[in-house]
Amino acid sequence: MINTVSANTFYNKPDAFSNFTLTSNAPYLTVPSSTTTADSEEKEKHSHKLGITIATSAVLLGFGVLALMKGMPKGFTKKLEKLKGVLEKRLDKLSEEAKTSRMAGFYRYSLNKTEKAAEYFNSINNASAFKDILFAKLMNKTKATRKIAQKITGVFERFSRKTVLNGYENARNRFNRLYEVFGAADNKIIAANPKKVVTIDGKTLTAKEWLMVINDKKLNMAQTFNGYFGKNAVQGRYKNAKEAMLNLEEKVWDLSFGNVKENYKNKELYDTFLPEAILQNDKSFLQKKVNWYRDIITGSAERDGHLDEIMKIYKELLSPEDFQKMQQTAMAARNKLDRAVQLETDKFFDKLRDLQLGSAPTDFLSMVVGLATVGAGLTKAEDNDERISVSLKYGIPALSAIATSLYLGATLVSGGSALILSTLSGMLMNKVGTKVDEYRQKHLAQKSNTKAV
Repeated sequence: MINTVSANTFYNKPDAFSNFTLTSNAPYLTVPSSTTTADSEEKEKHSHKLGITIATSAVLLGFGVLALMKGMPKGFTKKLEKLKGVLEKRLDKLSEEAKTSRMAGFYRYSLNKTEKAAEYFNSINNASAFKDILFAKLMNKTKATRKIAQKITGVFERFSRKTVLNGYENARNRFNRLYEVFGAADNKIIAANPKKVVTIDGKTLTAKEWLMVINDKKLNMAQTFNGYFGKNAVQGRYKNAKEAMLNLEEKVWDLSFGNVKENYKNKELYDTFLPEAILQNDKSFLQKKVNWYRDIITGSAERDGHLDEIMKIYKELLSPEDFQKMQQTAMAARNKLDRAVQLETDKFFDKLRDLQLGSAPTDFLSMVVGLATVGAGLTKAEDNDERISVSLKYGIPALSAIATSLYLGATLVSGGSALILSTLSGMLMNKVGTKVDEYRQKHLAQKSNTKAV
């Protein structure tokens, strides 16, 4: 117990505190012991180990389910088909004598293996399609689950459609930039010598007259772009594609499990990707039509487009240096349009096909599995503080990687790129979560010290 000190003693003696003594029962403060530090380190190790286990399990199970739901990459099977066509052409070009050579034998061996691989991957993709259809039938059993499936599918479809529209908008911006380069070139040509006589393909005009020809072609090019690649035109083709895919799931079902007795011996069931085969003519028609529109603008190996004709004139009117700079801008615009066309006629068409079969709800299962895995893992945390810490540093980053993969798939990003970006997303969220947890721990420590004082 603390001895009593009078007011006079306290104010008159410099060493007033020398009269204070502590009894054996008095409270006292202690420096944290090594045992406390060891406990803290042990808890940190436990949290780290638990977090790694949760993150690894969530990612492996989530991506594993996503891989099982998706089947094999469709782009890979298309590459095999292209390789198959190349090998067949090379065999056909060989002379009768050369067809017995080792090289011919190598071609035949490679062709056989390529065909077998394509059949194998197509059978896996068929299994994926059957799985989607079965799951869709299950989801349609009740009104509530049917609405959930429709909602998820609608979200995926909107992301995909937006990607296509953005692709054409990016192409439009590139062409607008090209028109600006054209305008600057026109001013330079007029300033140099508008009366300069130039002959192109047997036609002789002044530089100013050639620029008038170019302006007409630029106007035609812009009108063609707006007419065929504007929002209304793309929307119209989207509706046509949707109509072509009506009842696709029933058609696939009828060719497979709808009549097992007749279809189980059908080799096509195993080595042909049925949904793709059913829509092959519709997809081919779309590709030919849209590529025809594209060729009007940028040309092809068979014919010149408006851009080809414009560039041919500018080549004669500009210096080699100026023309080369213009050519780079023109190539960038051409590439953007090519990419937008490829997105619409290939990736988006295939995405609509898969969504029609019911792929979105099954893909979303990967997120559900990841969330369930994280939730189950967090039950093993020692206390609420550890649950929050593990969630921030490991659980949320794992779910972020899975969610990013789903989003990128919906926006038509290829599998390899999606995997890399998803991994980076998880790593970034881990960094952010770690910083947030450090701030949280620091805030809790300060709050605890304030209460102690």
